[in-house]
Amino acid sequence: MIVKSYEVQKNASNLPKYNFYLLYGENFGLKKDIRDIIKTAVKQKNDSIEMLSLYETEIINNEENFFNFIYSGSLFNNKKIITISEASDKIIKKITSVYDEYPENVFLIIFSNILEKKSKLRNFFETKKKQYVSLVI
Repeated sequence: MIVKSYEVQKNASNLPKYNFYLLYGENFGLKKDIRDIIKTAVKQKNDSIEMLSLYETEIINNEENFFNFIYSGSLFNNKKIITISEASDKIIKKITSVYDEYPENVFLIIFSNILEKKSKLRNFFETKKKQYVSLVI
């Protein structure tokens, strides 16, 4: 589902139904604000949340560690919010793999700069029809 930034601010309560988010564009401040809105909306549903931040290079260099973050359980937290910064088409296979497994307790927020129309990452989020994917411009 494609959501414009102004729609996010109006309907923040609808955001927790999605587990995958792609935030792309030039305006870093707006992307950060939308991330905070998503985190707040998820926290309202459940207080025990673990938050992790990764960069694309960390995922590429240590793929096993990335999947451990996603699939390992936690004794103290029910949900995880993982933000991936500086994402590009290089991690599309890893994102697709996580999407196919669909861990219900994990929220992925992916930050990227401007993405071309032919970008694999952008295309992935634009074409998925499942309700747990959202693309914010």
